[in-house]
Amino acid sequence: MSILDKSHGLYPLLVALILFVSAVPAASAPVGPDDVPRDARSTFDDPEVPQHHRYMRRLLNNAFSYVDPAHRIIDPVSGYPVEGWNQEPANGLFLRDFTQLTAIGAWIELLANIAAGQADNPYLSRDAALDGLALAVATLGTDQRDPNLAAKGLLSNFMGFDGGQRRGPLLESIERRRVIATFGERDGQAIWLALLEKGWLQEEDNGRKGKILRRAGYGALHFDGALAPYADPSRQAAIMGLLDQRVVTIIFGDNANLTAALARAIGALLQPEIRDDPRAVALRDAMERFIEAQREGYAHLFDPRTGTFVFGWDATADRFVGWDDGRGNWVTGQMNYFINEFRGPLMFTMLRYGLPVAAIRNAGFKIKPYRQADGIDTYALAAWDGSAFQLLGLSLFMQEPRNPAWRSALETLVDIELDFSTRHRLPGLLSEAYSGKGTEYTGLIGIADIAVTDSPLDTQAPSLYSLGVAYGIAPEQVDGFLRTEWARISSLFTEHGPWEGWNTATDAVIPYQTTAHTLSLILGGINTAHENMRRYLDATNLSGQLEALYTPGQRIDFLAAENRIIPWTAHEDPIAFSRDEGTSRFASSITGSGGLAFVLPEGHGASLSSGTLSIRFASETEIEDAVVAFKRATDDPLPPPAIPIEIFARFPKTVDGTIEVVLPATPALQGLSEVSLTFRGHEQPAPVDLAIRAFDFVPFEVALEP
Repeated sequence: MSILDKSHGLYPLLVALILFVSAVPAASAPVGPDDVPRDARSTFDDPEVPQHHRYMRRLLNNAFSYVDPAHRIIDPVSGYPVEGWNQEPANGLFLRDFTQLTAIGAWIELLANIAAGQADNPYLSRDAALDGLALAVATLGTDQRDPNLAAKGLLSNFMGFDGGQRRGPLLESIERRRVIATFGERDGQAIWLALLEKGWLQEEDNGRKGKILRRAGYGALHFDGALAPYADPSRQAAIMGLLDQRVVTIIFGDNANLTAALARAIGALLQPEIRDDPRAVALRDAMERFIEAQREGYAHLFDPRTGTFVFGWDATADRFVGWDDGRGNWVTGQMNYFINEFRGPLMFTMLRYGLPVAAIRNAGFKIKPYRQADGIDTYALAAWDGSAFQLLGLSLFMQEPRNPAWRSALETLVDIELDFSTRHRLPGLLSEAYSGKGTEYTGLIGIADIAVTDSPLDTQAPSLYSLGVAYGIAPEQVDGFLRTEWARISSLFTEHGPWEGWNTATDAVIPYQTTAHTLSLILGGINTAHENMRRYLDATNLSGQLEALYTPGQRIDFLAAENRIIPWTAHEDPIAFSRDEGTSRFASSITGSGGLAFVLPEGHGASLSSGTLSIRFASETEIEDAVVAFKRATDDPLPPPAIPIEIFARFPKTVDGTIEVVLPATPALQGLSEVSLTFRGHEQPAPVDLAIRAFDFVPFEVALEP
């Protein structure tokens, strides 16, 4: 699941869990490291996890117990997994009463890996995995054709379990015109005002819509106060019928997660050991038909005006998902920030359906410095909330280890995550999760240095699940981290797998468990996603297109004579500027901002994709707030991205310093005409005296290694 910042086109995906109700299962007691049964420690088998990585193997052994059929996490009618372990009506948690697409995709992918012999375990045999796959995939096909659950081939992101049926979520907001159309102008306006006064609605979109607030005192039993005049059975039923309508809400990211997971499942079933099994052939065909049937939906979600995918679509109201900007205006959400958990699924969706590459070109990102313990800055990609799963993804599969730029960028991120957790004695990584503060689930858990948001971030709720993906990037380092923190990590173990994480503020376990997180831990740990996706890309003739997407840029010397260097300040502050052979010097006492623009020859749009940007400098002053930004050519056919690509930089006072930044492989860094270096001052003049002795971009040699 995903909690993302509204102010940048994204909104919370968590629905009120109280929408779905069922019985409470018995809780399981925690299991310590010495209490784990010997067979549970030794029967997991995957060649991607070597025997000497004993701590990762133990973690995966315990995580696999989550799928033990005795725990009933799989709905027997649909074959879908439930949202999570906890069923606590007193706390408003009903995780066994609904599911989400990301969890369904992860479950199908895991079953395919088990069936293909890539994840042998004591709980599900290969034959049982094929049976589970057959049920879940058949249900997906049925639900894709159900207008109460799907539209244009895409599924509602959440589905409830109700008497053997799947149901969509409840309406989140209602249009005023629908109330008026139902009750007439006079009564409709009066009922609208009564709903506002009662606190069941909160106006948005300049009063055209109302957000439905389901909390204590909501529902048919509470037609009192302002709603007392409408308590007669007829109008009461009509009002509740409007408010509690089931809807089809299509979210791009969740559907893309499912699509990519199905492709990886197909890739697993293309393993030589199983590819000719008639059951595997039939399952691959069924999953491919499902993927193809999503084509119309993804085309509908692409917005040619902005060159991005919209965040989602309310198919019931036929309106794109968005939010109220606080002034009563509705803003459509866009998938316009690249470094988040949907990066890989977005790239795959664009490739699979031949959709415009603009969807990636217009997804901006930031790079920020992370200060190591020795005071040295390491430059890394930044996620909106600095969350590990936003940075690394719930899964990595777009051949990143074969691309030198992505491999380097991801290794840097894992180094930072482990460094931060080690320095702060955190038994896990900081990532969106349950926080340990009651039943709070939040995305605001992360590392501020590599976050875009200015919101305060929780650094006391480390969780385990992102260690799975991190292990696929840096296996030795992650196993070593597990060894160091094993006492607390193993204390999270239960007979149904590890709990979410640890609240270091209270020194207590966070006793929640979700399917998406637990399966992400397992799938990341077995580390088969890249090879499975590679088989799928090869089978569908998409490997060449991915390689083209990762094409490295051209070597550029920004100090070369053919490039213009333009000094400037926002308030025409005096500038001392010189440009000698091999050096460019800028000195000024800046009020507001100022800097240098490095302009390439006209008609020579450059690519800075997949390489290293390096600045060698001497600075007479310490510069704490500098920004490197990238500008497209004026004749670029695409509109400028809503979120620009920027590197936030610090220049220490030194006679010889170097800043090196790995730029990822992305079309967003193609077609550039200018790179600017801006120094940002504040109310008081800020002295800057910087000599740039080298400013180069050096591309990596290949897009994809063998």
